[in-house]
Amino acid sequence: MEYPLAVRARFERPLQLAGHGDASPLSAQAGRADRGAAVALLVWPDASGTRAQSVRFRAFGCPYLVAAADLACERLRGAGPAGFEAFDALALGAALGVPDERNGRLLLIADAAATIARRWQGLNTAHHAA
Repeated sequence: MEYPLAVRARFERPLQLAGHGDASPLSAQAGRADRGAAVALLVWPDASGTRAQSVRFRAFGCPYLVAAADLACERLRGAGPAGFEAFDALALGAALGVPDERNGRLLLIADAAATIARRWQGLNTAHHAA
């Protein structure tokens, strides 16, 4: 299968890939490797706790998933919980030339981003209640 140039470049050299020992204050996983695709997002909020200072990923799946996760991390950097909740993973598909039949893989990224948003909002609520 021939992949678009943008997909090949991000698959071969992902810039936002998390290391094996990386642990973040906020993380979420969607999908299952034993079912062919899984993605985890790891987020380090800024000092104020309102914006993502760094966003990294781990992924198991096709080159489209890896490339889209890499691009998602770039786009989510600087976002707060609302940005993670509203994140449009299908827009990544259009930017990368992902075929429609692979959009299900992209939805894993949206699921992980939405989970991050809920967890982040929960942390902020608990912090303000204390």
